[in-house]
Amino acid sequence: MKSRTKVIIIDDEIKENHPLIIKLRQHFETVVLYSIAVKAISDIKQKLGEKTILILDLKLSGGETGYTALKDLRELSYQIPVIIWTALDERNTESFQLINLKSYAIRDKDTSVAEIVRIVQQADADIEYGLSNALEKWILAQPGDPNEPYLISLDGQSFSLNEMIEEVRKDTTQGKEFTQNLVNLTVELMTKKDE
Repeated sequence: MKSRTKVIIIDDEIKENHPLIIKLRQHFETVVLYSIAVKAISDIKQKLGEKTILILDLKLSGGETGYTALKDLRELSYQIPVIIWTALDERNTESFQLINLKSYAIRDKDTSVAEIVRIVQQADADIEYGLSNALEKWILAQPGDPNEPYLISLDGQSFSLNEMIEEVRKDTTQGKEFTQNLVNLTVELMTKKDE
């Protein structure tokens, strides 16, 4: 059975018949190739609720860079795993900054298709079983208007369900707190169940 997680590839040198795309389509229902990063990031922004994995080449043409695309993505969400698949250049200082932008993996273009597919499948499993995904599923399942205030924090700030999802996706301090509170509640409920 194919995964429903969307795989987006930003690379201006490969084509639809590239072995990576063919192999990924054997495992994932949706694999989309973009040669223009701005279009890919716009697509992700419009469908931020979809589980997505991004494979990103850092060397793009037309004045775009993968590094800028990654920064733009991280302004939207930290929950999307990004696999950097590029010709590595140790002299490029941007390469070192990728760590701060939470790249899931960084691989050279010489990495085998099988290895890249394995990494994408691992990222898919991490999404499926991650705490943030569980919290998002819970939030999306709540009845009522998702734009109405739903939660008031200890400092008096109110959050709608949609705002809670945004905080989790952007990996803000508040989003981390929501996720940690879910863990605490789960542990508490599991402990009480055994009593």
